[in-house]
Amino acid sequence: MNSTVLKEVIAFLFGRKYYANIIATKGTTKMEICSYIFATKYDADVHRHDIESTLSFQFIETISFRSRRDYLPAVKSYGRAVGTSL
Repeated sequence: MNSTVLKEVIAFLFGRKYYANIIATKGTTKMEICSYIFATKYDADVHRHDIESTLSFQFIETISFRSRRDYLPAVKSYGRAVGTSL
């Protein structure tokens, strides 16, 4: 992970930044947060495109949050290079 001293100090004080998608089940009023946590906005956007291709779910929005807990070993990653087409 590319990190600087400043990034580590901010992560210690405010927590690391993560992303999650809010989805709705089509045909109902049920909305919920997706069970995946993403380390980058790009990974959350790739997941959004995957959700939009299903018939069961509708994408609502991507939220960002900070946490002092380190989710990096367990976060969902799509492993695609940044800048590649979706």
